[in-house]
Amino acid sequence: MNTSTSIPQILPKSPLFTDHRLLNVRHNEYAYSAVAPANLQEWEQRKAFTISQVEMAAGLWPEIPVPPQVPKIWGHEPYEGTVIAKVALETLPGLKLTGNLYFPGRLQSPAPAILCPHGHWRTGRIHHDERGSIPMRCLMLARLGFVVFSYDMVGYNDNDELLHGWSKDLDAPASLYGVSTFGLQTWNSLRAADLLCSLPEVDASRLGCTGASGGASQTWTVALLDERIKVLAPVCMLSSHYQGGCQCEEGPLLRLNGVTSFDILAALAPRPVLLPSVTRDWTNLLPRYEFPELQKVYRLFQAEKNIVNFHRDAEHNYDQCTRERIYPWFTHWLLNQALRENLPEDKIPPPPPELLLHHPEPHQPTPQSCRDALQKIQPYYCANALFTAGTKNDFAAWQKERRQQLSAILNNDLHLQNIAVRVTLPKWTLRDADANGWLISRRDTGDIISAVWLNHPEPNPKYPTFILLAEQSKNVFFSGGTQSALLDTILGRKCNALVIEMLGSGESAPMLERSPRDESTATFHAFNPSLFSMRVQDILTSIQLLRENGITDLVLAASGEAARTALCALPLTAPLSQVFLDLDGIADNQEGWLSQANYQPMIMKIGGLRGCLMLSAENNLTLCRPDPELAKVAEMTTQLLPKSARLSLSKDSILTTISKFLGRN
Repeated sequence: MNTSTSIPQILPKSPLFTDHRLLNVRHNEYAYSAVAPANLQEWEQRKAFTISQVEMAAGLWPEIPVPPQVPKIWGHEPYEGTVIAKVALETLPGLKLTGNLYFPGRLQSPAPAILCPHGHWRTGRIHHDERGSIPMRCLMLARLGFVVFSYDMVGYNDNDELLHGWSKDLDAPASLYGVSTFGLQTWNSLRAADLLCSLPEVDASRLGCTGASGGASQTWTVALLDERIKVLAPVCMLSSHYQGGCQCEEGPLLRLNGVTSFDILAALAPRPVLLPSVTRDWTNLLPRYEFPELQKVYRLFQAEKNIVNFHRDAEHNYDQCTRERIYPWFTHWLLNQALRENLPEDKIPPPPPELLLHHPEPHQPTPQSCRDALQKIQPYYCANALFTAGTKNDFAAWQKERRQQLSAILNNDLHLQNIAVRVTLPKWTLRDADANGWLISRRDTGDIISAVWLNHPEPNPKYPTFILLAEQSKNVFFSGGTQSALLDTILGRKCNALVIEMLGSGESAPMLERSPRDESTATFHAFNPSLFSMRVQDILTSIQLLRENGITDLVLAASGEAARTALCALPLTAPLSQVFLDLDGIADNQEGWLSQANYQPMIMKIGGLRGCLMLSAENNLTLCRPDPELAKVAEMTTQLLPKSARLSLSKDSILTTISKFLGRN
């Protein structure tokens, strides 16, 4: 591609002119603030936002239908006053839920039940040592009168098809479809709650959940999404300076807008929560920092007694001392017993692994078994991505809902106003138009869009103003560039035009080299927006800038990967007068979305380019040289649009198509 330097440098070379979005990188050990909402209205708003963010990160938005659950429960071995059974069920094609049910030995009426996600203990649900014992915890709770479900996290023990940690070549494609270990574990936890509630031995109105570390993360996640969980004991996890370092705790986009574990715990008020913490892990400051703020939240409900912290000098654990503080918490809230400080553990041995495991030697998942399982799971996550049948009114309602979801996925600025333009930059003349180098920014954001504004002293009033998006350098539209004929055609009709560059390309390419963004890290996109979403934002910002300057007759034109970005931006702004997108060579497939510039988690959940096309069609949209799949969706969408909208296909290049458009006008 010819990137001639025939126009002056717009962006100063100083490092000070680096887009702050590329510098503000967050991670699992970033120190966030924990601030209690000031009143119930603020709490309700933050709770609703936190739930929607967690649902999105788990891939549950748009909603996934729950297939019929047919659990297999077998074994029922008596052990130390309990009965232990084995459980397996397929919760989705390619995903299974495995574990053990612990029943009290004598049940005269439905009993309360407790979910036990195990966290990152080396041997999962069968782990037993001094620092933590899942079998001992479950056995003791069952002896106290609870039905307990101890189930495998993804990739542990009998959950043997999916790996627990995914390499980039597995994680990145899956994230496009909203599939992640965080999401799959959350899905299984929700189905585990369903299983308990379906059992005749269980009183579904009395459910609790407890786990340590990654099991604590799962405890508050499932409780946030399922209010059937009435009582919680997340052990050794809550911190505002450590959010959890595993993919199973950090779903893609989860932490955008500062959603932290504290926000999730605050959203659970006024449900009873016991928070054990220790001096020798990241919960070291909980009594001094996070817990007082949580007390303020519970004070809004006059329920301070429902939130308790148990802190001691110890390492990361769920040991006997901690367990003995947990047991009376559940017997008090779920068995209506007096609240005691501790309840001594019975001196009995834990059940042996051979009693718990489904197979003597569980299979070990492999990258290939994981890939095979994901191939089955991904289509299910995207089964409802596109509108397929219904009336025009149904389609309009679907568009409204999906635009909100796209906005959340791309994390766009919903309150664009007072866009700043620095105009003390190079000026020159081009085909009778005044050319001005512009740097465009949202205030107090630190973003920078490198652009050229071309303004005729006497523009032709019957023609619109154009926004031209450069796939790479904006120089392609000027003398010697591959699309200079397009700009010549526009200027020849005395149209004004704004030419903008995509972030990280052209003059802004060195910004990526200065950025500390390391997108190869496993949890990067849980904490940081994608480069693609920033490029979408720049298109929206530029449109708003022109509208703020009184320009309402706007036409947008883009080719190649810039057209991909534009098609995802269009649903998030009011319709333009006309849009021309040259999609020659652009495919709406997994490969097309996996480059650094295009990568956007969750994008296939809302249909990728096809979904965005269905959301953008009110723009009087012309697609030049689309691939057959996009053309097919365009033809179907045409039947659902109001008569005022025009969605058309062209076999011509964007230059030819725009020339015809200007000739008609």
